[in-house]
Amino acid sequence: MEIPYLEYFGFTEKPFGMSPDPDFYFESKEHKQAFDYLTFFIAQQESFALIYGDVGSGKTTISRIFLNSLDKGIYNTALILNPVTDETEFMKEVLKEFYIQDIPDTRKELYDTLKLFLLEEFQKGKENVLIIDEAQLLSYEMLEFIRLLSNIETDKQKILHTVFFAQHEFLQKLKDPRLRHLAQRITVSYGIKPLSNNEIKSYIHYRLFKAGSRGPLEFQDKAVKLIHTASKGYPRLINYICDRCLLVLYAQSTHTVDGSVVSKVITEESIPLSSVNSTAESRNIRLLPIISGIVLLVVAGIISYYFLFAPMYGHFSVMSHVPTEKSQQNIPSDPSKIAIPLKKVVVDKEAANVRMAPDINSTRIGTIMKGEIIKVIGEQTDQGNLRWYKITLYGGREGWIASTVVNTSDNEQ
Repeated sequence: MEIPYLEYFGFTEKPFGMSPDPDFYFESKEHKQAFDYLTFFIAQQESFALIYGDVGSGKTTISRIFLNSLDKGIYNTALILNPVTDETEFMKEVLKEFYIQDIPDTRKELYDTLKLFLLEEFQKGKENVLIIDEAQLLSYEMLEFIRLLSNIETDKQKILHTVFFAQHEFLQKLKDPRLRHLAQRITVSYGIKPLSNNEIKSYIHYRLFKAGSRGPLEFQDKAVKLIHTASKGYPRLINYICDRCLLVLYAQSTHTVDGSVVSKVITEESIPLSSVNSTAESRNIRLLPIISGIVLLVVAGIISYYFLFAPMYGHFSVMSHVPTEKSQQNIPSDPSKIAIPLKKVVVDKEAANVRMAPDINSTRIGTIMKGEIIKVIGEQTDQGNLRWYKITLYGGREGWIASTVVNTSDNEQ
Protein backbone atom coordinates (compact mmCIF):
# COMPACT_ATOMS: atom_id res chain seq x y z
CA MET A 1 0.00 0.00 0.00
CA GLU A 2 1.40 3.37 -1.04
CA ILE A 3 2.13 5.86 1.75
CA PRO A 4 0.87 9.28 0.57
CA TYR A 5 3.53 11.49 2.16
CA LEU A 6 6.68 9.62 1.02
CA GLU A 7 7.06 11.48 -2.27
CA TYR A 8 5.94 14.78 -0.74
CA PHE A 9 8.77 14.75 1.81
CA GLY A 10 11.27 12.95 -0.42
CA PHE A 11 11.48 9.81 1.72
CA THR A 12 12.78 6.54 0.35
CA GLU A 13 10.87 4.62 3.03
CA LYS A 14 8.57 5.21 5.97
CA PRO A 15 10.52 6.88 8.81
CA PHE A 16 8.23 5.97 11.69
CA GLY A 17 7.14 2.38 11.18
CA MET A 18 5.53 0.38 13.96
CA SER A 19 7.44 -2.87 13.34
CA PRO A 20 10.92 -3.37 14.84
CA ASP A 21 13.48 -2.54 12.15
CA PRO A 22 17.19 -2.96 12.94
CA ASP A 23 18.04 -0.56 10.08
CA PHE A 24 16.36 2.25 12.08
CA TYR A 25 17.94 1.31 15.39
CA PHE A 26 18.72 4.41 17.45
CA GLU A 27 21.21 3.65 20.19
CA SER A 28 19.91 5.57 23.18
CA LYS A 29 21.74 5.47 26.50
CA GLU A 30 19.24 2.92 27.84
CA HIS A 31 19.39 0.65 24.80
CA LYS A 32 23.18 0.69 24.79
CA GLN A 33 23.17 -0.23 28.47
CA ALA A 34 20.83 -3.16 27.84
CA PHE A 35 23.02 -4.34 24.96
CA ASP A 36 26.15 -4.12 27.14
CA TYR A 37 24.45 -6.25 29.79
CA LEU A 38 23.68 -8.92 27.19
CA THR A 39 27.25 -8.84 25.89
CA PHE A 40 28.48 -9.41 29.45
CA PHE A 41 25.97 -12.25 29.87
CA ILE A 42 27.24 -14.06 26.79
CA ALA A 43 30.86 -13.57 27.82
CA GLN A 44 30.13 -15.10 31.25
CA GLN A 45 28.28 -18.07 29.67
CA GLU A 46 25.51 -17.95 32.28
CA SER A 47 22.11 -19.67 32.07
CA PHE A 48 19.55 -16.84 32.16
CA ALA A 49 19.31 -13.10 31.52
CA LEU A 50 16.32 -10.77 31.64
CA ILE A 51 15.66 -7.52 29.78
CA TYR A 52 12.36 -5.92 30.81
CA GLY A 53 10.40 -2.74 30.16
CA ASP A 54 7.00 -1.30 29.37
CA VAL A 55 5.13 -1.83 26.12
CA GLY A 56 6.85 0.01 23.28
CA SER A 57 10.13 0.59 25.13
CA GLY A 58 12.21 -1.09 22.41
CA LYS A 59 12.72 -4.57 23.86
CA THR A 60 11.99 -6.40 20.62
CA THR A 61 14.28 -4.12 18.62
CA ILE A 62 17.12 -4.79 21.07
CA SER A 63 16.53 -8.54 20.78
CA ARG A 64 16.94 -8.30 16.99
CA ILE A 65 20.05 -6.13 17.26
CA PHE A 66 21.53 -8.53 19.80
CA LEU A 67 20.85 -11.58 17.62
CA ASN A 68 22.31 -9.88 14.55
CA SER A 69 25.45 -8.99 16.50
CA LEU A 70 26.28 -12.64 17.28
CA ASP A 71 28.80 -14.34 15.03
CA LYS A 72 26.95 -17.10 13.18
CA GLY A 73 30.13 -19.13 13.07
CA ILE A 74 30.20 -19.27 16.86
CA TYR A 75 26.57 -19.02 17.96
CA ASN A 76 23.42 -20.98 17.13
CA THR A 77 20.40 -18.78 17.84
CA ALA A 78 16.70 -19.42 18.31
CA LEU A 79 14.05 -16.69 18.60
CA ILE A 80 10.66 -17.55 20.10
CA LEU A 81 7.86 -14.98 19.65
CA ASN A 82 4.60 -14.92 21.63
CA PRO A 83 5.38 -18.20 23.44
CA VAL A 84 1.85 -19.21 24.46
CA THR A 85 2.33 -22.96 23.91
CA ASP A 86 2.72 -26.21 25.79
CA GLU A 87 6.01 -27.99 26.32
CA THR A 88 5.74 -30.08 23.17
CA GLU A 89 5.01 -27.15 20.87
CA PHE A 90 7.68 -25.08 22.56
CA MET A 91 10.41 -27.66 21.86
CA LYS A 92 9.23 -28.00 18.26
CA GLU A 93 9.58 -24.24 17.77
CA VAL A 94 13.05 -24.25 19.33
CA LEU A 95 14.21 -27.11 17.07
CA LYS A 96 12.84 -25.29 13.99
CA GLU A 97 14.73 -22.16 14.97
CA PHE A 98 17.90 -24.24 15.31
CA TYR A 99 17.25 -25.57 11.78
CA ILE A 100 16.68 -29.20 12.81
CA GLN A 101 15.21 -31.02 9.81
CA ASP A 102 13.60 -34.15 11.22
CA ILE A 103 11.47 -33.04 14.16
CA PRO A 104 9.79 -35.87 16.14
CA ASP A 105 6.30 -35.73 17.64
CA THR A 106 6.49 -37.09 21.17
CA ARG A 107 7.66 -35.08 24.13
CA LYS A 108 10.46 -37.52 25.05
CA GLU A 109 11.78 -37.72 21.48
CA LEU A 110 11.73 -33.94 21.22
CA TYR A 111 13.71 -33.59 24.43
CA ASP A 112 16.26 -36.22 23.39
CA THR A 113 16.69 -34.57 19.97
CA LEU A 114 17.24 -31.12 21.51
CA LYS A 115 19.68 -32.50 24.10
CA LEU A 116 21.69 -34.32 21.44
CA PHE A 117 21.82 -31.22 19.24
CA LEU A 118 23.04 -28.98 22.07
CA LEU A 119 25.76 -31.42 23.14
CA GLU A 120 27.01 -32.03 19.59
CA GLU A 121 27.12 -28.31 18.81
CA PHE A 122 29.01 -27.63 22.03
CA GLN A 123 31.57 -30.27 21.09
CA LYS A 124 32.02 -28.42 17.78
CA GLY A 125 32.88 -25.28 19.76
CA LYS A 126 29.56 -23.50 19.23
CA GLU A 127 27.33 -21.73 21.78
CA ASN A 128 23.53 -22.00 21.77
CA VAL A 129 21.46 -18.90 22.54
CA LEU A 130 17.69 -18.92 23.05
CA ILE A 131 15.77 -15.62 22.92
CA ILE A 132 12.19 -15.58 24.26
CA ASP A 133 10.17 -12.43 23.52
CA GLU A 134 7.00 -11.52 25.47
CA ALA A 135 8.13 -13.91 28.21
CA GLN A 136 5.50 -12.55 30.60
CA LEU A 137 2.96 -14.64 28.65
CA LEU A 138 4.58 -17.91 29.69
CA SER A 139 2.78 -19.99 32.28
CA TYR A 140 4.43 -20.99 35.55
CA GLU A 141 4.65 -24.55 34.26
CA MET A 142 6.38 -23.47 31.04
CA LEU A 143 8.87 -21.31 32.91
CA GLU A 144 9.78 -24.19 35.17
CA PHE A 145 10.19 -26.44 32.12
CA ILE A 146 12.54 -23.91 30.51
CA ARG A 147 14.57 -23.92 33.71
CA LEU A 148 14.84 -27.68 33.46
CA LEU A 149 16.10 -27.38 29.88
CA SER A 150 19.01 -25.35 31.25
CA ASN A 151 20.09 -28.44 33.16
CA ILE A 152 21.37 -29.85 29.88
CA GLU A 153 25.04 -29.17 30.52
CA THR A 154 28.54 -30.55 30.55
CA ASP A 155 30.63 -31.14 33.64
CA LYS A 156 32.11 -27.64 33.34
CA GLN A 157 29.49 -25.25 31.99
CA LYS A 158 25.99 -24.57 30.68
CA ILE A 159 25.43 -25.10 26.98
CA LEU A 160 22.09 -23.31 26.54
CA HIS A 161 21.93 -19.57 27.27
CA THR A 162 18.43 -18.13 27.54
CA VAL A 163 17.43 -14.45 27.43
CA PHE A 164 13.94 -13.37 28.48
CA PHE A 165 12.51 -10.15 27.03
CA ALA A 166 9.42 -9.26 29.04
CA GLN A 167 7.13 -6.60 30.43
CA HIS A 168 7.21 -5.55 34.09
CA GLU A 169 4.65 -8.14 35.19
CA PHE A 170 7.28 -10.82 34.61
CA LEU A 171 9.05 -9.53 37.72
CA GLN A 172 5.94 -10.26 39.76
CA LYS A 173 5.85 -13.81 38.42
CA LEU A 174 9.43 -14.38 39.52
CA LYS A 175 8.42 -13.53 43.10
CA ASP A 176 6.16 -16.58 43.18
CA PRO A 177 7.63 -19.39 45.32
CA ARG A 178 7.12 -21.80 42.41
CA LEU A 179 9.74 -19.90 40.40
CA ARG A 180 12.32 -19.29 43.11
CA HIS A 181 14.83 -21.64 41.45
CA LEU A 182 14.49 -19.85 38.11
CA ALA A 183 14.76 -16.43 39.75
CA GLN A 184 18.02 -17.50 41.42
CA ARG A 185 19.51 -18.45 38.05
CA ILE A 186 18.81 -15.11 36.37
CA THR A 187 22.24 -13.58 36.89
CA VAL A 188 21.88 -10.61 34.51
CA SER A 189 18.83 -8.33 34.61
CA TYR A 190 18.19 -4.85 33.22
CA GLY A 191 15.10 -2.62 33.05
CA ILE A 192 14.79 -0.27 30.05
CA LYS A 193 13.72 3.28 30.88
CA PRO A 194 12.00 5.69 28.45
CA LEU A 195 13.86 8.16 26.24
CA SER A 196 14.57 11.64 27.59
CA ASN A 197 13.32 14.79 25.86
CA ASN A 198 16.76 15.44 24.32
CA GLU A 199 17.02 11.84 23.13
CA ILE A 200 13.59 12.07 21.49
CA LYS A 201 14.74 15.06 19.43
CA SER A 202 17.81 13.12 18.26
CA TYR A 203 15.68 10.00 17.72
CA ILE A 204 13.24 11.85 15.43
CA HIS A 205 16.01 13.50 13.41
CA TYR A 206 17.89 10.20 13.08
CA ARG A 207 14.86 8.35 11.70
CA LEU A 208 14.04 11.19 9.30
CA PHE A 209 17.63 11.07 8.01
CA LYS A 210 17.57 7.27 7.65
CA ALA A 211 14.35 7.54 5.64
CA GLY A 212 16.01 9.89 3.17
CA SER A 213 14.82 13.30 4.35
CA ARG A 214 17.04 16.06 3.00
CA GLY A 215 14.46 18.83 2.72
CA PRO A 216 12.91 21.54 4.91
CA LEU A 217 10.93 19.19 7.17
CA GLU A 218 11.19 20.41 10.78
CA PHE A 219 9.99 19.32 14.23
CA GLN A 220 10.01 22.40 16.46
CA ASP A 221 11.29 22.17 20.04
CA LYS A 222 7.83 22.76 21.55
CA ALA A 223 6.43 20.01 19.35
CA VAL A 224 9.15 17.59 20.50
CA LYS A 225 8.44 18.47 24.12
CA LEU A 226 4.75 17.75 23.67
CA ILE A 227 5.58 14.45 21.93
CA HIS A 228 7.73 13.56 24.94
CA THR A 229 4.88 14.33 27.33
CA ALA A 230 2.30 12.36 25.34
CA SER A 231 4.55 9.37 24.55
CA LYS A 232 6.22 9.34 27.99
CA GLY A 233 9.42 8.56 26.07
CA TYR A 234 8.41 5.18 24.60
CA PRO A 235 9.67 4.71 21.01
CA ARG A 236 6.60 2.92 19.69
CA LEU A 237 4.24 5.72 20.70
CA ILE A 238 6.74 8.32 19.48
CA ASN A 239 6.63 6.62 16.07
CA TYR A 240 2.84 6.59 16.06
CA ILE A 241 2.53 10.28 16.93
CA CYS A 242 5.23 11.37 14.45
CA ASP A 243 3.69 9.34 11.65
CA ARG A 244 0.30 11.01 12.20
CA CYS A 245 2.02 14.43 12.34
CA LEU A 246 3.48 13.81 8.89
CA LEU A 247 0.02 12.97 7.59
CA VAL A 248 -1.28 16.27 8.98
CA LEU A 249 1.54 18.19 7.27
CA TYR A 250 0.85 16.40 4.01
CA ALA A 251 -2.84 17.30 4.21
CA GLN A 252 -1.99 20.94 5.01
CA SER A 253 0.81 21.16 2.41
CA THR A 254 3.26 22.39 5.07
CA HIS A 255 6.66 21.23 6.34
CA THR A 256 6.78 22.28 10.01
CA VAL A 257 5.55 20.21 12.94
CA ASP A 258 4.71 22.72 15.67
CA GLY A 259 2.80 22.40 18.93
CA SER A 260 -0.58 22.83 17.24
CA VAL A 261 0.07 19.90 14.87
CA VAL A 262 1.06 17.58 17.73
CA SER A 263 -1.89 18.79 19.80
CA LYS A 264 -4.22 18.04 16.91
CA VAL A 265 -2.84 14.50 16.59
CA ILE A 266 -2.98 13.54 20.27
CA THR A 267 -6.49 15.01 20.54
CA GLU A 268 -7.89 13.26 17.48
CA GLU A 269 -6.14 9.97 18.33
CA SER A 270 -7.26 10.17 22.01
CA ILE A 271 -3.70 9.81 23.29
CA PRO A 272 -3.67 10.60 27.04
CA LEU A 273 -1.23 13.12 28.44
CA SER A 274 1.03 12.65 31.45
CA SER A 275 -0.78 11.54 34.59
CA VAL A 276 0.43 14.71 36.36
CA ASN A 277 -2.25 16.81 34.71
CA SER A 278 -5.10 14.36 35.15
CA THR A 279 -4.11 13.61 38.73
CA ALA A 280 -4.22 17.28 39.70
CA GLU A 281 -7.63 17.70 38.10
CA SER A 282 -9.10 14.55 39.64
CA ARG A 283 -7.71 15.36 43.09
CA ASN A 284 -9.29 18.81 42.91
CA ILE A 285 -12.60 17.28 41.85
CA ARG A 286 -12.52 14.87 44.79
CA LEU A 287 -11.80 17.60 47.32
CA LEU A 288 -14.23 20.22 46.07
CA PRO A 289 -17.46 18.49 47.20
CA ILE A 290 -15.99 18.14 50.70
CA ILE A 291 -14.92 21.78 50.81
CA SER A 292 -18.27 22.87 49.39
CA GLY A 293 -20.12 20.90 52.06
CA ILE A 294 -18.09 22.50 54.84
CA VAL A 295 -18.71 25.98 53.43
CA LEU A 296 -22.46 25.33 53.18
CA LEU A 297 -22.57 24.13 56.79
CA VAL A 298 -20.74 27.24 57.99
CA VAL A 299 -23.03 29.55 55.98
CA ALA A 300 -26.13 27.73 57.24
CA GLY A 301 -24.89 28.07 60.81
CA ILE A 302 -24.32 31.83 60.45
CA ILE A 303 -27.77 32.36 58.91
CA SER A 304 -29.41 30.27 61.64
CA TYR A 305 -27.61 32.28 64.31
CA TYR A 306 -28.83 35.61 62.97
CA PHE A 307 -32.40 34.44 62.48
CA LEU A 308 -32.59 32.93 65.98
CA PHE A 309 -30.61 35.40 68.07
CA ALA A 310 -29.87 38.61 66.22
CA PRO A 311 -33.49 39.96 66.21
CA MET A 312 -33.41 40.02 70.04
CA TYR A 313 -30.53 42.48 69.97
CA GLY A 314 -31.54 44.50 66.95
CA HIS A 315 -28.44 43.62 64.91
CA PHE A 316 -30.15 42.02 61.93
CA SER A 317 -32.57 43.36 59.38
CA VAL A 318 -33.67 41.36 56.37
CA MET A 319 -34.97 44.46 54.59
CA SER A 320 -31.61 46.15 54.86
CA HIS A 321 -30.26 43.81 52.15
CA VAL A 322 -33.06 44.31 49.62
CA PRO A 323 -31.58 46.04 46.51
CA THR A 324 -32.79 49.55 45.89
CA GLU A 325 -34.26 50.59 42.56
CA LYS A 326 -31.04 52.44 41.78
CA SER A 327 -28.84 49.45 42.52
CA GLN A 328 -31.08 47.12 40.49
CA GLN A 329 -30.48 49.27 37.43
CA ASN A 330 -26.78 48.34 37.54
CA ILE A 331 -27.36 44.56 37.53
CA PRO A 332 -27.21 43.08 33.99
CA SER A 333 -30.07 40.78 33.02
CA ASP A 334 -27.64 38.15 31.63
CA PRO A 335 -24.97 37.15 34.22
CA SER A 336 -22.80 35.59 31.47
CA LYS A 337 -22.25 39.07 30.03
CA ILE A 338 -20.72 40.47 33.19
CA ALA A 339 -17.47 42.10 32.15
CA ILE A 340 -14.32 40.80 33.80
CA PRO A 341 -10.87 42.35 33.66
CA LEU A 342 -8.84 40.64 30.94
CA LYS A 343 -5.87 38.76 32.38
CA LYS A 344 -3.38 36.06 31.46
CA VAL A 345 -2.69 32.60 32.83
CA VAL A 346 0.45 30.52 32.52
CA VAL A 347 0.38 26.73 32.13
CA ASP A 348 2.43 25.21 34.97
CA LYS A 349 2.02 21.51 34.12
CA GLU A 350 3.99 19.65 31.47
CA ALA A 351 0.91 19.88 29.25
CA ALA A 352 -2.65 20.97 29.94
CA ASN A 353 -5.88 19.70 28.42
CA VAL A 354 -8.28 22.18 26.84
CA ARG A 355 -11.93 21.12 27.06
CA MET A 356 -14.91 21.95 24.87
CA ALA A 357 -16.93 23.00 27.93
CA PRO A 358 -16.02 23.95 31.54
CA ASP A 359 -16.37 20.37 32.73
CA ILE A 360 -13.69 17.78 33.56
CA ASN A 361 -15.65 15.18 31.57
CA SER A 362 -16.06 17.39 28.52
CA THR A 363 -14.39 16.47 25.21
CA ARG A 364 -10.73 17.40 24.95
CA ILE A 365 -10.19 19.71 21.98
CA GLY A 366 -6.52 20.57 22.39
CA THR A 367 -3.44 20.77 24.57
CA ILE A 368 -1.15 23.58 25.69
CA MET A 369 2.48 23.17 26.72
CA LYS A 370 4.06 24.23 30.01
CA GLY A 371 5.10 27.88 30.09
CA GLU A 372 2.57 29.03 27.50
CA ILE A 373 0.98 32.38 28.38
CA ILE A 374 -2.64 32.62 27.29
CA LYS A 375 -5.28 35.33 27.51
CA VAL A 376 -8.44 34.68 29.46
CA ILE A 377 -11.63 35.76 27.68
CA GLY A 378 -14.07 34.42 30.25
CA GLU A 379 -14.42 32.59 33.55
CA GLN A 380 -16.91 30.12 34.94
CA THR A 381 -17.26 27.85 37.96
CA ASP A 382 -18.65 24.34 37.52
CA GLN A 383 -20.96 22.44 39.87
CA GLY A 384 -18.00 21.26 41.93
CA ASN A 385 -16.83 24.86 42.44
CA LEU A 386 -13.82 24.34 40.17
CA ARG A 387 -12.93 27.53 38.30
CA TRP A 388 -12.44 27.36 34.54
CA TYR A 389 -10.88 29.91 32.19
CA LYS A 390 -12.16 30.43 28.68
CA ILE A 391 -9.30 30.83 26.20
CA THR A 392 -8.66 30.92 22.47
CA LEU A 393 -6.75 28.03 20.88
CA TYR A 394 -4.84 28.02 17.62
CA GLY A 395 -7.08 28.67 14.64
CA GLY A 396 -9.37 30.87 16.71
CA ARG A 397 -11.13 27.95 18.37
CA GLU A 398 -12.38 28.64 21.89
CA GLY A 399 -12.08 26.23 24.80
CA TRP A 400 -11.82 25.94 28.57
CA ILE A 401 -8.87 25.20 30.84
CA ALA A 402 -9.04 24.28 34.53
CA SER A 403 -7.53 26.60 37.12
CA THR A 404 -5.66 23.63 38.63
CA VAL A 405 -3.22 23.44 35.72
CA VAL A 406 -2.35 27.13 35.41
CA ASN A 407 -0.99 30.03 37.41
CA THR A 408 -2.80 33.35 37.24
CA SER A 409 -0.80 36.33 36.05
CA ASP A 410 -1.46 39.70 37.69
CA ASN A 411 -0.85 41.52 34.42
CA GLU A 412 -4.02 42.96 32.96
CA GLN A 413 -4.43 43.62 29.27
